[in-house]
Amino acid sequence: MNSISQPCRTIAWFRDDLRLDDQPVLRAAMTRGDGGCLPLFLVTPATWRKHHLGNPRLAMMAGGVTALKKGLASRGLDLRIVEVAEDRDVPRRITEIANQVQADEVHAGSEFGVDETRRDESTEEQLAREGRRFVRHENQVILPVRDIRSGGGTPYTVFTPFKRNWLKRLDSCGLPELEIPTSSGIGIDAPSLDGEITTEHFNDRHPIGLFPGGETEPLHRLERFLNGPIERYHDDRDPPAIDGTSTLSPWLACGSLSPRRALHELVTRFGPEPSSWTQGPATWLSELVWREFYRHAMDGIPRLSMDRPLHGWTDRVAWSESSEALEAWKAGRTGIAIVDAGMRQLAATGWMHNRVRMIVATFLSKHLLVDWREGERFFLSSLADADFPSNNGGWQWAASTGTDAAPYFRVFNPDTQRKRFDPAGEYIARWAPDHLDGTAPAPMVELKEARARAIEAFKMAKNA
Repeated sequence: MNSISQPCRTIAWFRDDLRLDDQPVLRAAMTRGDGGCLPLFLVTPATWRKHHLGNPRLAMMAGGVTALKKGLASRGLDLRIVEVAEDRDVPRRITEIANQVQADEVHAGSEFGVDETRRDESTEEQLAREGRRFVRHENQVILPVRDIRSGGGTPYTVFTPFKRNWLKRLDSCGLPELEIPTSSGIGIDAPSLDGEITTEHFNDRHPIGLFPGGETEPLHRLERFLNGPIERYHDDRDPPAIDGTSTLSPWLACGSLSPRRALHELVTRFGPEPSSWTQGPATWLSELVWREFYRHAMDGIPRLSMDRPLHGWTDRVAWSESSEALEAWKAGRTGIAIVDAGMRQLAATGWMHNRVRMIVATFLSKHLLVDWREGERFFLSSLADADFPSNNGGWQWAASTGTDAAPYFRVFNPDTQRKRFDPAGEYIARWAPDHLDGTAPAPMVELKEARARAIEAFKMAKNA
């Protein structure tokens, strides 16, 4: 390792932070790396399969990496792409690369989940044995999640007090600064690390152009959203036929857009005091805080990333083992109009309106009594915005097993939801027209009976 008087060499290890804007990993690596900086991205197909990431999400990743490589080249840095067979091999491979290029420090963004935490701890230990440092940065969140705890020092499991504390901390600490990397840096020549993204690893399943990879499109969408639609967001976010949401989630999921950038643009547009904002911007800020909340919970409650519910008693629910029910739900052939429309929108686009996500998730876990983990995994494999903490949190909320979950006896009625949020049938007409022309399959279940069955199953599990 270099002595203190010698130039420092660094590695900037990109993961779910595929951007140059507001990038503390790259900024620190370039600032510290006066002897050279090597940007690195690892292709880990076995890990992606283990974590159920599907083609829509991998396509976002591929687009982000491609754009990142071009952006880094303009700063004199060459992003190297290296394939690693298994996640357990990552610490060894990172250490080998650090030794090869004589990097004193490896910088990376913090990730959330038990597997990710263990991988990083092992990486830190192996690098330390070689006299090298592993430095992690908070770049997936606006405020560090471990700085927000309940009065007893435990993680919050209910959103409202978490948000109250989050806003209080934001007010006391001020708006976090954006971390913009320097314009140019010193690259490290490492020809043996040459790699490329191949279609074998990144197959684009959703329509080309729907979610273009990289940083340019999300920044444009953010600007358009803040220039008008956000003022009506509190009303327009629920009807699925209205283009009333920001649709920024795919870029937030792969890190091509920073949540801090989103907050900065909000503050620039509406002022530094969220309490003075109108209802639309205030409601959208709550969505950003929900994203933080799910990361906070996953970081503080490890079992949430281990296929386990927050409320242990819900594992005693007698989940249905009907593969036919699950497959009909996946295919959008349940006979329930808004459920079928949502699942078909997902299949066609790699995205689904958030209100409809709640409806289809409740239908699967309550009306069909299919284990919520089946739905969680299917969403990860199907969504362009597949995001482990948010997806897990949303599914556990819908199934009444997790944080801030509604009581198990509150069950969305999908027909009532359709009448309320798609009264003219525009969403149904676009994605499930067979429900309007009389050719749709008959409903799989009678909703009232299925609701009663679900309530009884949860009641028995809780009292067992």
